[in-house]
Amino acid sequence: MEQTISRVRTMIAPGTRALVVDDSRTTLRLISKALQDLGFSTETAANGRVALEKVQQALQAEQPFDAIFSDISMPEMDGFGFCHSVQQLPDFNAPFVLVSTLSDANNVIKGLKLGADDFLPKPFDLEVVAKIVERVWH
Repeated sequence: MEQTISRVRTMIAPGTRALVVDDSRTTLRLISKALQDLGFSTETAANGRVALEKVQQALQAEQPFDAIFSDISMPEMDGFGFCHSVQQLPDFNAPFVLVSTLSDANNVIKGLKLGADDFLPKPFDLEVVAKIVERVWH
């Protein structure tokens, strides 16, 4: 698995940006750290509404995010609503990964139907994150 981490580190160009969305500060920190260890710079949002605003601002500034990792269960706008909303943006074109303990088949299928590219179950480690990044980047 260390080979996967090494491969992903060579795939991620300097300045590659990921948006991490979760209402748990601990999870935001853990996912951000894993992505930073792979070479991403990260920004965070505490719910889908705030994240959607960040995505829209980034698109308007012509500095879009290169990947999004979003929890499902959040206040104001959950991950499913956020995923669906960003897929409707005309210039949005980034891998979208749902992250959740709700990793049963129904939630995975629902997320994929809404446009998610993959699903990261909690708990996770760097090797699993690297494998998912490698999969959605190809």
